[in-house]
Amino acid sequence: MSAIFTKIRLQLSKQYPRYSWLRPWLSACNFVIVRTNGDRFIEFELSNICNARCVFCPYPEMLKSDKKFTHMQADTLEKVKQMMESFKGVLVSFTPTTGDTLLHPEWDRYMKEIMTLKSVNRATMFTNAIELDTEACKRLLAVLEADKGGKMSQLYFSVGGYDKETYKALYQVDRFEKVVSNIRHFIKVLHQKGKSIGVHIHIKLTTGAKEDLDKAIKLFNPDAYPFVYFSHSHQYFSNDTYKRNVLLDYYPSESTDTSKACAYLKKTRFAADGGVWADGCVISEMPGDHSLRLGNVDSGLKMIEQERTRIIQDWEQKGVKPMPCRGCTMYRT
Repeated sequence: MSAIFTKIRLQLSKQYPRYSWLRPWLSACNFVIVRTNGDRFIEFELSNICNARCVFCPYPEMLKSDKKFTHMQADTLEKVKQMMESFKGVLVSFTPTTGDTLLHPEWDRYMKEIMTLKSVNRATMFTNAIELDTEACKRLLAVLEADKGGKMSQLYFSVGGYDKETYKALYQVDRFEKVVSNIRHFIKVLHQKGKSIGVHIHIKLTTGAKEDLDKAIKLFNPDAYPFVYFSHSHQYFSNDTYKRNVLLDYYPSESTDTSKACAYLKKTRFAADGGVWADGCVISEMPGDHSLRLGNVDSGLKMIEQERTRIIQDWEQKGVKPMPCRGCTMYRT
């Protein structure tokens, strides 16, 4: 279904600059594309180095561990491409577990190469937009221009609150005004060029804070680009070993039956250091733990899938859960 809607969206987007009434149809296509992921959901980590120290992320604790912090190298990229050639109907999410995509020196070239693979039907991208300056904006627009198949369905920007005080409290860096300026400029250019890519701005909130859509629009989309979507985090994910922060509310632990392995274990993350992991959410890799690691880019798909099967069977047959999955509030069947 997603491949069909990708083709429909591509045709509609060509007509959008002349026919603004197509907006709701394009929005509907974006919704379907992002939520029907085919038989493969790939989280692609170009860099595990970050320029923030978010209090809802294990990255600050990982800095104290022996984890290797790096950008994905060219030889790793080539091996990942070879592995992905055997996949079908892939949605690639350029999403670091810990890090930011735009910190990779050649992020745009790597994205272009992955998106040209026949096995890739759809793509999304996540960034905190700290590095989305004028030059990066031009590079990202070039990526979109090169995407002749309309595979890039949505861009996600993560922001902390509506003011610099909240932003610094959540992200532990003073970049709020820069991020607002970067996002506004990028959206303005999209609007001027008649592009119809979905821009999803996700705003993190502290305990007790109320979402304010009017304020969000004034901050980030004063030019009323019609393909901007907002969402908010009122609660955050955690597990039994995650270090919680007093600024945040967390999802309660699920009381449901968790005897069946979590569906997210079927996702695959290609890590910046060449590792291959099951899942790629922000708490799927905890400091010093490798229980969701399936292998590396030299392991071969057969061995990787055998390891995934072992993890799932250990959960369902022996009751042994990987450490990040114990008490995880993201559990899904």
